[in-house]
Parts: sequence; C-alpha cells; structure tokens
Amino acid sequence: MSPVLAFKLVLLSLIAIIALELLAAKLRLPPAAAFLVGGIAMAFVPGLPAMELSPDLVLLVFLPPLLMDGAYFSVWDEFRRNLTGILMLAIGAVLFTTFIVGVVVHLVVPGLPWAACFALGAIVSPPDAVAAKAVLERVALPRRLMALLEGESLLNDATGLVLYRFAVAAALTGAFSLEHAAVDFFVLALGGIAVGIAIGFAVVRLLRRLSDDYLLITAAVLSSWVSYIVGEWLEVSGVIATVTTGMILGWHQHQVFSASARRAARRSGRSWCSCSRRWCSS
Repeated sequence: MSPVLAFKLVLLSLIAIIALELLAAKLRLPPAAAFLVGGIAMAFVPGLPAMELSPDLVLLVFLPPLLMDGAYFSVWDEFRRNLTGILMLAIGAVLFTTFIVGVVVHLVVPGLPWAACFALGAIVSPPDAVAAKAVLERVALPRRLMALLEGESLLNDATGLVLYRFAVAAALTGAFSLEHAAVDFFVLALGGIAVGIAIGFAVVRLLRRLSDDYLLITAAVLSSWVSYIVGEWLEVSGVIATVTTGMILGWHQHQVFSASARRAARRSGRSWCSCSRRWCSS
C-alpha cells in the first residue's frame, strides 16, 4: 500500500469515527460498541485495501495512553479499600478463564498442544479495559462494584500478557515450571510497581517545573509511553508500570496541574462527582 493511499484510509477512518460517535450518542449506546460494529462493517467493504500493522506496534501505541487514562481517573481510596477483591479478579479470574478456555479448546481440537490452548486462553481471558469503562460510565452500579470492575480492568492485562508469554515459551521449548512461572510473575509485578513509582514521582517533579498548560498535558501523556517502554526494557510488567505512574499522577494532579489545565480536562467530558467520589461523564 502506498503512503498516499494509507493516509487516505486513515482520513476515512477518522470520518467514520466521528459518524459512529454521533450515532452512538443518538442511540444512547457506548461508543466502544459502535466502533466495534463500524470496524467490522468496514472490513467487509468491497475494494477497501488491507492495512497491515504490527501487533507489537499497535500494543505500544494504543495500550499505554488507555491505561494511563483509566489509572489517572481512579479513586485511590476506593482502589486501596477494594485491593483484595481487585487482585482476585485481575489474577484469579484471569487464571481461571485461561484454564477453562485452554481445556475447552483442547477438547474441541485434541491435536492442538496444551501450551497453544492456554496461549489462546490467555489472549481472550482479560476483559477489555476500554469497553468496561465505556459501559460503566453509562450504568448506575454500587460504588464498590464500580471500584472492583474499574480496578480489575486496569490490572488484568498484565496477568494476561504474562500468562501468554509463559504459554508461548512452553509451546516453543516444550518445558514449563509452575514454581519458576510464579516467581517470574511476582518479579514482573513488583518490578513494574517499582518502575511506575520511580517514573511517576520523577514526572511529578518535572511537571512542577512547567508552567505552560500544553507542556503539562504533553509531558503527562508522554509519561505513559515512557513508563511502559522502560518497564518492558527492564523486563518487568510495562502495564503495571504504566498503571502505577497514572495513579501517582492522578493523586498529585492538584499539586502539578494548574486550574486552567484541570478545567480543560473537565471540558473533555469527565468531571469529579462529589456524591459518588469518582470521575463521571459530564
């Protein structure tokens, strides 16, 4: 595909996104659902050229800012109070789903190796964070349930990615050690937290030295990619590093962001709801 044709396809996709957003607002549907249906429909348009993107590039470009957005608007008190339940969902539920999917796939396709079956289970086990947030913003649920679902959606990707990595390694080498996998999982998780804390407080110190609102917003957005890339470079969980950085920035937002920058964030569609002590759609 030529660069000109690729650019035209990107412009067409942006126009489709605007149209689907308006359609979702009119029908009172989550935008994520409209985008999913629209993307499927575009895939069947005759004559539309195929655009191939590297999965690693898509993961790097889109995942960190989405994780940062969810972590930044998380309520720390609610997250800490429900941490046990969040970890049970983010780790236990993902492990259980991966196991069940792997067993079912092996029963359906007996010739497929167990490692490949569990790799498929790890791919489908973590619920999508963006879809969960889009649905929860439009549904009135108890505060504790909201905290559990939002917190779980931030951390389940880390569990799924680690399980997928171990499953692929087992499929390639033919060997798997449960003890070694458990140790590696905790190293990846704790290392990701450490990297996120270090980068988060470094970014907070940097933001305190900036006075321009555009530079503040740009630096905050870039910190999502920095934490993710550094975490992956150090061979720890980049997902957990990004989430940790986002929560630190959200906790210190009133100290580092000016009133005008916070007003701009409120105009983007989310505001603090004092009655439920969480960020809500305006």
